[in-house]
Order: sequence, then structure tokens, then C-alpha cells
Amino acid sequence: MSKLRDGKYDVTAKELEGATMPLQVEVTDGKINKITPKREASTVLEDTVFTKGSAQIINNQNLDMDAITGATVSSNGLINAVADAIKQAGGNPDDYRTKAETKPAAETSTQEVEVKENDDYSSWRQAPEHVDKEVSTDYLIVGAGIAGLASAVQAREEGMDTLVIEKNGFVAGNGGGVEGIFGINTEMQKQAGIHAEKEDIISKEMELGQYRADGAFWVDLVNNSADNIDWLLKQGVQLTHVDDYHGTCMFPTFHWWKGGFASIGYVPYMKKRCDELGVNFMLSTSAISIIKEDGVVKGVYAKSPDGIVKINAKATLLCTGGVGHSAELIKKQGWSTKNLHYCSMPSNTGDGYKMAMAAGAKDMLVESPEFMMNYIMALPHKGVHLYIDPINGFMSLPSGGPTVFVDQDGRRFVNENAKKYNLLYQRMAMQSVKNAYEIFTQDIYDQITAGIKDADKILAKAVETNEGDSLYKEDNLEDLAKHFDLPKETLVKTLTDYNKFAHQGKDEEFAKDKESLFAMDKGPYYIARLDPSNLIGVGGVGSNRKFEAIDKDFNTIPGLYMAGMDSTMQYRNVYTITLGGSACAHNVNSGRHAAMNAKDYIDNLD
Repeated sequence: MSKLRDGKYDVTAKELEGATMPLQVEVTDGKINKITPKREASTVLEDTVFTKGSAQIINNQNLDMDAITGATVSSNGLINAVADAIKQAGGNPDDYRTKAETKPAAETSTQEVEVKENDDYSSWRQAPEHVDKEVSTDYLIVGAGIAGLASAVQAREEGMDTLVIEKNGFVAGNGGGVEGIFGINTEMQKQAGIHAEKEDIISKEMELGQYRADGAFWVDLVNNSADNIDWLLKQGVQLTHVDDYHGTCMFPTFHWWKGGFASIGYVPYMKKRCDELGVNFMLSTSAISIIKEDGVVKGVYAKSPDGIVKINAKATLLCTGGVGHSAELIKKQGWSTKNLHYCSMPSNTGDGYKMAMAAGAKDMLVESPEFMMNYIMALPHKGVHLYIDPINGFMSLPSGGPTVFVDQDGRRFVNENAKKYNLLYQRMAMQSVKNAYEIFTQDIYDQITAGIKDADKILAKAVETNEGDSLYKEDNLEDLAKHFDLPKETLVKTLTDYNKFAHQGKDEEFAKDKESLFAMDKGPYYIARLDPSNLIGVGGVGSNRKFEAIDKDFNTIPGLYMAGMDSTMQYRNVYTITLGGSACAHNVNSGRHAAMNAKDYIDNLD
């Protein structure tokens, strides 16, 4: 191994979705001595990568650092940046490697997955063959996202010895990307002159959910929402303003986190508060099975960097973020998983759901909603923030509006502007067809993408490269059918009828609003396959209003609590995003009250 030239070398680490971190790598006495970020980390995740990861490289004088769980792209960015510095210093990066470079996990599942029939998740209740370490606590929290952090702070305020384990190498989980939180009649709203009747909100949510949920969950959530936000502000979290979330909410109840993300306005402040209160954390630690003795849950077995740990707990809370990155569980809900794009953290693989099922909990997965949207593979779609992309996101081109949706038979099957009632309606009807396609003209595309830089160039490149054979351009409507083997006569009739509806200003099939009816009289024309993009898996495990896990007969499973996206009993099948931020509000509410109720449970143990 050649000796490196001493000096300071400026390099850049590439992160997710085009983000970068400028670094200075200092070599002293021929060794990597210091790696310094040249800007402040914007998230807890970023800070973890460039502190913990850099320390590993320096201590080992080796690029084979352990990828920070849940941050593979940023970890590889750091490794490659330091490798660049080694080159500048006259060294060979291969001399500083002993194993193959870790590759980022795939963002898109191109094939349908198989679902195990009658899976009782027995592996999640098996004790490991050996245990390297044993620890005990009053209250164990599995998952350090929005709910887990809220529950940890509340638990310490209740005086419980509290341990949080987190699969990732950092706190935040899937919650870091959450933009805001629901609240009604908060101080922020009062100062802004905003008022809404709580019963109107509850009534509307019940109506949208077809009255299938236990409305008492909504009453509790809405009634607690202002107190929860006041409590968060006392913990130090930062909220900036309140509105109706881009006009998508029925009421102006959406409270924005500082910086527009919980990773900036919530997570660092709640982690700081946890540290002040003495919450114990074990990061990069995954629960592998649940401990249940004589019908009572008494903790979990977990895999940590130090080996297998048995964690004894008087009460255990599962809040692992739902099933949003598990193709198998998404398929189990009835969704197609072919070409599925993930917007969630790779760690959200349904661990809480599987452990709860192994413990005998009520299975609510098939009735629980997924935050499922549309995207077009040929258009840019890299990264977890696809959902807010100005062209391919959940409020843009694939979401419908003035476009036309057809199925595999060339027929319209839904009001293409259903998103005006609920953004998630854009995908719901597609659960009932084999394939869904979107047809639009250049004029319609220009209308949707008005003001977006290089929008036409992006579309032209997408047609040319055509990832996934998903997007085609033609001069004539009748030529669109051939690309996806659609019945030509049926498709032409569908579009001819639609043009008639547009000209007369009345949709005779689905009553689409007049403002969204645009005749497709002139080309060029485009046809795109609409594939699924999943942001969050919402729910899956049955629980009661105390957030205790329940079995199929609604009996409590002693010692087991559910919070966050693992337990959302107020929803059925569709997330009613018309009450923007309600899922985040539920995360905080369920985390807090699970801790309160666990305290009562522990106090009454023999």
C-alpha cells in the first residue's frame, strides 16, 4: 500500500435524489486523519452517515465501512468521495478495500411477487439458538419514527425505564419525510383566525370511510389533536404555519414542520428531548422475534451489532412504520406489485405486523389502506420523493385530471379527476383492472406542466428512452392502441365518445367536472402505462382505543401495544387525505397514549 501525500483534499459525496455533501479529507503522516463536512447536515440521517461513517473509515483506514442501515446511497457516496481523495493523494482506492462495494437497494420491483398462503409468521415467535446479551426494561419501543419518539418522551415523563430499538442506524424511520401534522383549534389556528367545528371533521371522515371504522377512534384523535401539538411545542419541535395543504384538505388544519419535513422540524428536537430525559437507544438493531409466555408479551429478541440480544420488557410497543416496502404484504392487500416503485424507507418491511401476527393479533391488513399513487416509468422517477415530483408526482401528470384513463379493454373505468375528492382516489379503481393506461395530448401535457423548466425536453427524452416500454407518442389517436395491444375499435370509440363529451361540456359516463374535460382533437397524442408508486403502508394490526393489540375476538393481548403506521384503526381501505396530516397526528397520539396506558398496565402487574 503506497503512502498518501499529506494535504487537504476537497471532494463531494453524492446522496439520494441528486443531493450532495461537500467534504474535506485531510491526510496527515500518510493516513486519513480527518473527514470534515463543509456544510451543516440537514437531517439526522445525513449527520449519522458523515459522523459515524467517517469515524469508521478513519479508525480502520479502510473504505469497507458498514453501510448505515437505511442510508445505503449516502454511505456509498461517502465511500466514493473518500476514494476520490485517496486518488488525489496519490493512492489506489483498491488498496483500501477488502470486500465488494455495497450497492443501493432497488427502488422498483419489476416482477409480481408470490404471497404465502395461510402464513402464521411462526418464525417471528421462535427463540434464537443462542443469546449473546440480555437486557431488561420497563417499556420497550420497537421503531424510532414519529410514533416511537413521541412514545419515548411520554414514557420518560411517566417515569418508566425506556429502551428504543431501531433497525436503521439513525432515528426518524419513514417519518422523516412527513411534511406536517393535523390539528384542530390549536393556538396557531386561533392566531391565524381559523376555526372549524370538530364534529364536522369527524362526520366527514366517517362519511368518506363509508362508516366502516369505529368512529370513537376519530373522536379521540380529533379531541386530542390540539393538546398533542401543544405538548410537541413544549418539547421543542418547530412548526411554521397552518393551511389546507395545497388546497387538498377540506379544512385549514395542516400544520407544517419547519423546513417542510419532520426530519428538520420534528426528529432532531424529539431526539434531543429523549436524550435529555434519559431514553436508552439501540440503533442498527432489528427485532427478529417476539417473546410471549403464558399469553403475555414480555419483549423481543433482536439482532444488534453486538450479536443476538434478549430484551425483557414489562410492556412492548410495536411502531415499525407499516408495510410500505414489502412487496409481499402489499400484494397480500390486493395491489399489483409489478413495476412497483417505493417511496418509503427500505426498512419498512412490515416487521411490526409480522410480530403482531405471530403473537395472535387481529389481522387488519386487507382492510387497511396503502398510500398508493400512479407514476410513469419512462418519466424521471428516482428516489423516495417521487410523490412530490412536479411532472411524475401524485399531484401532476399521472394523477389524471384532464387526461383519459383506460383499462386493458380500452374502456374508461373511472372519473379521471377523482383526485379532487381525495388524492389517493387516483389509484383506487386501478385495483380492479388488470392494467391502466393514461392518454393525453401535447396541449394537455403543456397545461399540466406549465411553468416547469424543460418539461417538453423531459417528455421527449422519456419517449425516446422509454424505460419499461411504458410511454409512446403518435400523430393519430387510432395508432395508440397497438403499443399495449389494446382493442383498436374499442379504444377509438372510447376516445371519440370522450371528445363528444368534452365538446358538449357534459361527461355522460362519469360526470367528470366540465373544467377537466378537454377534447383530444389534435395531436401529438401520448399513451402511458400507469404503474403503482407506494409512499406509506397504513395499518395492518388490530388494536383498541388504548392502543393495546387485540386478537380476532377483540380480546387484549397483555403486554403488547401498537402505534403509528402499524395501527390505524380509524381507516378502512383508503387513507382520507382530505384531512391532511391525520396519519402523523395519529402517530403522535398513539405513541403518547400507548405510553400512558402501558404505565397503568405496568403499575397493575403483580
